[in-house]
Amino acid sequence: MNAQLQLFFTNIDKINLYFGSDAKSFYINLALKLTVRNIIFHYEDYEAVRQEIKKHTKWYNTARVNQQVINTYYVHFAKQPEKIGGALNLYKSLTKQFSRGEHSYITSAYLTTEDDMDRIQKLLADLMKQTSMKYYPIKPATCAMLARRPEDTGILANTIEQYYKALVSIGYERKDATKNAALILTIGTGTFDEFTFTRLQELTLFIKNTETKLKSCHYATIALLALAKFEVHQFPALYDIHNEICRELKLNHNQCNTLLITTQIYTSNEAIGDIPSNESYYSDIIFSAVESSSSDGGSDGGGGGD
Repeated sequence: MNAQLQLFFTNIDKINLYFGSDAKSFYINLALKLTVRNIIFHYEDYEAVRQEIKKHTKWYNTARVNQQVINTYYVHFAKQPEKIGGALNLYKSLTKQFSRGEHSYITSAYLTTEDDMDRIQKLLADLMKQTSMKYYPIKPATCAMLARRPEDTGILANTIEQYYKALVSIGYERKDATKNAALILTIGTGTFDEFTFTRLQELTLFIKNTETKLKSCHYATIALLALAKFEVHQFPALYDIHNEICRELKLNHNQCNTLLITTQIYTSNEAIGDIPSNESYYSDIIFSAVESSSSDGGSDGGGGGD
């Protein structure tokens, strides 16, 4: 069995054993995020993260009770819980520009300094200048991932617009799923990359020729495969892993997210776009694919307090 697939199943078992029936709503997502970072779930590490959050927040704060926030911080800080205090301090500053709550807590995990917040605001402003992206509900955490790229924010916003228009030109629908795919491609390449887009066209054509219809919920999957330099002849291996996951977890093969889960596991040790596989944050492109594709999401509103 593929080593990454085995790690995924191991994490599934460990998470279900620790949380019991409470894990039903998040065990696959948490296991996936740990797997793409090559982390094995350990309850001692999880409790250390939970206690560190508790130490740095008041009893009534969202982070004390929100499972998604705790899971996000565990994925990021499992081996370095001492960094959680810094992230939560950045949260206090972040809420001067964004509303308090889950989205801001999760966004703080992706920040390193207060300068990152200014870059996120600038990127959001530049996105608003793009015709197709003006009303796109990008999540602050996803915006933070994109803002970590070295390119100017104006260039990044323009690249998303370029990818979006190019995707529409080859038959992708004019909807948020296409914008999500454009965003994923931009996180992976920074500027419009002809090689990546040509690869995406090849994969799209193959799927159109073998499936009855190209579903918009698969756009993110195709974008991720293109970034990983996936080739058509690798589809049988991908489908084998997909079948294994669906059989093991008793999932419906026709659910769109099952193929996305499979793709993330399959590509988790690959270089994504121009980001080397040994870069510490390279798998954030994977997280972006999950977060952008699993729900519509939306950015937090205006300022709050500290």
